[in-house]
Amino acid sequence: MNISNQKGYTLVDGIIQLSVLMLFSQVFAVTVGWTNKIEDSITNPLDTEWALFVQNVGTYLNDIDTLIIQKEQPGIRVKKGGEEYDIELYQNLIRKQKNRLGHEHMLLHVKSISISIEGQTLRFYVQFLNGMEKEHNFYVTFRSE
Repeated sequence: MNISNQKGYTLVDGIIQLSVLMLFSQVFAVTVGWTNKIEDSITNPLDTEWALFVQNVGTYLNDIDTLIIQKEQPGIRVKKGGEEYDIELYQNLIRKQKNRLGHEHMLLHVKSISISIEGQTLRFYVQFLNGMEKEHNFYVTFRSE
């Protein structure tokens, strides 16, 4: 076997291979970082819990008789069809009570809640124990007599 070139690697070959390695390592690092960020946003249960909470609260704010914003126990009291519903902060969760009985968990790991109303817009602002903050505006419809 006759090998015509026995010089080995040249400096130019080494620089080209190092450049290719650096390029692929950067692409790999960016891809791993991006997939971790996507995974965190997909697997974060807080966003799903918040969406379910918003949907659940919205069902109680249509065709109501009265709406009271509670100060002592932060939350709202809704009177609708002869029933009374309290949606309020209790310890580290938001709960629902029907006619001031029972205790149904609606949203967990809550640090504080702020509620305000302007016209027919009810604004919920929630701060969670992990520091995340969520806000939603509900449109309230009152029963017409």
